[in-house]
Amino acid sequence: MKVSVLGSGSSGNCTYIATEKTCVLVDLGFGPRSLKRRLDQADLQAERIDAVLLTHGHSDHVSGVPGFLARRQVPIFMNEGTREEVPGLQNIDRWESFRSNSSFFIGDLQIEAFSVSHDAAEPVGFRFSAQGICGALVTDLGEFTPSVVENLSGCDWFIVESNHDEQMLKIGPYPWSIKQRVLSRLGHLSNQELSTFLSNSFDRQAAHIFLAHLSRRNNDPKIALDHASRALFQDLPLYAKCCNLHLTHQSKPSIVLDL
Repeated sequence: MKVSVLGSGSSGNCTYIATEKTCVLVDLGFGPRSLKRRLDQADLQAERIDAVLLTHGHSDHVSGVPGFLARRQVPIFMNEGTREEVPGLQNIDRWESFRSNSSFFIGDLQIEAFSVSHDAAEPVGFRFSAQGICGALVTDLGEFTPSVVENLSGCDWFIVESNHDEQMLKIGPYPWSIKQRVLSRLGHLSNQELSTFLSNSFDRQAAHIFLAHLSRRNNDPKIALDHASRALFQDLPLYAKCCNLHLTHQSKPSIVLDL
């Protein structure tokens, strides 16, 4: 299984996940040129893409869909809430519906969609399984619900939000209404909330963890890495030998994980 976060943040999101037989994009918040550049940088091929899955309807996750479909006709997988939330998605001919908290297949890739807490119509995270490898993606959520914790358990890799540093957000330039939204249970996960999960609820099975959706204004990659590293390795330093933390970026793809 190959995994690369082609871009993550408020200006656009897209993740590439592929087995030997099946290749999907999760979310598509970049235009055709930006997507091609990112795929080229990661040495990945657009010709392999079999489908696009959408986690929710916010523009930084779906704005690139029309431009992509103008060049490649592949099915768009989304739930009814996401389709109803975005008028532009209602005009798509080739689309497949899935139900939240259910599983389905695309090729040899088994996908489980699970509900998350975010201020969209019907947001989900995804868990992927194929050929004995399992991973998950949760990039926009305001809290770790029991369902999220369960779906991150037993994974070989996962992509999880580490959006903001709470203190940076509180003293930063955003209007108070936006700060309240980000900090709410329907907003985004902070470095501190992720650290609490990693310290208390994480089963320590994953060998690779991607930190995603880092805010440019309210976070710093070094701070996010420091929080996660201390939560993971302070009490169990030997775990550092088998777990790798990876940053994701807004402007370029992450490493390509090949398991």
